[in-house]
Amino acid sequence: MYMADFLTQIYRLVSRLTLVVASCWLLNACSSGDAPSSGNGLQNSNAFDLKISDNSTTTEYTLVEGNGNGLVIPLQIDRFNNGSDPITLTARGASDADDRRLTAYFSQQTLTANNTQTNLTLLVGIDALPIQAQQRTIIISASDGVNTDEINVVVNLQPTQAPDLYLLVGQSNMVGFSGDDTKQAYPGGADEPHPRIKQLHVTRNDEWNQFTDASHFRSVQRNVLTPAIITAEDPLHEPLNLETNSKDNAYIGLGLSFAKSALPNTSANIVLIPAAWSGSAFCDNNGGPRGQWNADPTNNPALGNTWLFDRAITRTNAAIDNTGGILRGILWHQGESDANQPCSEVYLANIERLAQQFRMRIKPDQRGGDFRRADSPIPFVLGTMSRGFDERGDLSVYSEEKQLIDNYHRQLPSQLPFVTTSVHDDLVGNQWPCGNSTCIHFGAEALREIGERYYQQLLVAMSQHSL
Repeated sequence: MYMADFLTQIYRLVSRLTLVVASCWLLNACSSGDAPSSGNGLQNSNAFDLKISDNSTTTEYTLVEGNGNGLVIPLQIDRFNNGSDPITLTARGASDADDRRLTAYFSQQTLTANNTQTNLTLLVGIDALPIQAQQRTIIISASDGVNTDEINVVVNLQPTQAPDLYLLVGQSNMVGFSGDDTKQAYPGGADEPHPRIKQLHVTRNDEWNQFTDASHFRSVQRNVLTPAIITAEDPLHEPLNLETNSKDNAYIGLGLSFAKSALPNTSANIVLIPAAWSGSAFCDNNGGPRGQWNADPTNNPALGNTWLFDRAITRTNAAIDNTGGILRGILWHQGESDANQPCSEVYLANIERLAQQFRMRIKPDQRGGDFRRADSPIPFVLGTMSRGFDERGDLSVYSEEKQLIDNYHRQLPSQLPFVTTSVHDDLVGNQWPCGNSTCIHFGAEALREIGERYYQQLLVAMSQHSL
């Protein structure tokens, strides 16, 4: 009985194999060499096979963001059955994220019967925001119009190590007047320098000795000291005492806190560019600095010159020259000195022009001229003014002119892309003591908080618009 069952099973197996072989013969689907598998493992039933031609079995590569030479992948087409139709190659990211800032080109995109090899070059441009190391999947396709073969390659994309540059502009709260001896630069302190946070080593805001005419504001020699790049330490707008290897004064601004907030999201160094000036304005106010912030000369008799704008351009260009860095953002804190008639009424037009002209007129960095347009994705973050109060005075209620400027601070993001406002109305009272002289100046705790808020708003500015 058991032998009969065994013979029955053998008979059924032989019958099935016979049927498969017969079907294969009838359909002409089993002839050797006529149906190679495609590069991605799919059946390519026609005349060619796409493969990497360097005799390597790897499909994983490394590329650095912004590398002008790119990644070169040699490719080869093997034809079968005397196929001679032209074959066109394309390359694309597997998703929108994989395709981001990707450029792909072939040394020869269409291969004729006598051409079997080409090179694919892949480049990824430097992004608007710093990136982290990541993997990208790139699909390489070959088609003769009827038949297609594909290869998937993995690109391990490494971020550029060009430093992230941030321009700090405005008046006293950007300089930072947090109060005497409020700086905590000791090890473990809130204002301790960080080895990856650098600054342009700038001269002191001393207009009488250093900045007396237009040429001085544009002079690199009068703006930048040696060494040009140093570890950032508050006060950022003061030079380093080379004898003590420290800054002479013990107050802070918002820049260092901002940079510490940005540090976890970048693998590059951060370089801060101090270019603010206490009491400065678009208006030509008596008693203020000789330079003003107008981006272009103006016939308005109330407005001043372009010297502080020019100085900020000079300093930023010097930072690019000395570091090869990427301009990642512009931080603006100002308004009090323009809270008068008629300057408050033209403030919105002035600040909008300022943001646009900074984007356009700072020299191109490694991202090229495409990032030097009025609407370039270079975030411009501005902050609201102090509403602080203590025994020295109450600034919680603004004058009509100051309120108008506050309104404009909040309105600008709706008029210009990649702009946001950091709001500080709540930084008042005992928890947030005022700074030097009056509550027009934020204190140290508030400035540290403002630096963090500026960074969060920079991210908001970049998330609200397509890049």
